[in-house]
Amino acid sequence: MKIIFLTRAEALFLDDAVTVMTDREGMAGVIGMRPVAPPDLIERIGMVVLLTTASNGIKEAALEVGDDELYLLRECAQSTVKFDEEPVGFNLKRKIYLALLEENYQESLQFAKLMEDMETDSGTSRQKAKENFS
Repeated sequence: MKIIFLTRAEALFLDDAVTVMTDREGMAGVIGMRPVAPPDLIERIGMVVLLTTASNGIKEAALEVGDDELYLLRECAQSTVKFDEEPVGFNLKRKIYLALLEENYQESLQFAKLMEDMETDSGTSRQKAKENFS
């Protein structure tokens, strides 16, 4: 399990973006536009909504999620979506990918910084660095 911290706007957006299906037979033939989430994920998102919307000063609250749930939430996070003027889609994409790819991201970031620090006009130096990194 991993933890992502959600703002009020992000929590409300996710709560609106997912649905829970409880009666499959009664829903036969109905195709929804929102991703279907398990009830326990809905409840965890609901707790974040309650924590961030109460007058308690909490600006962000933790949401514990598994990798499968992160992929499900990723389907909701369209990068152009804003909620209460907050770029929730973009912010959620970053939080979700950081949770999923944290180790690989740190390695890629170090490599990108190394490459940036090298002389930009030296193609051979860049090629040597790429060969040494592999």
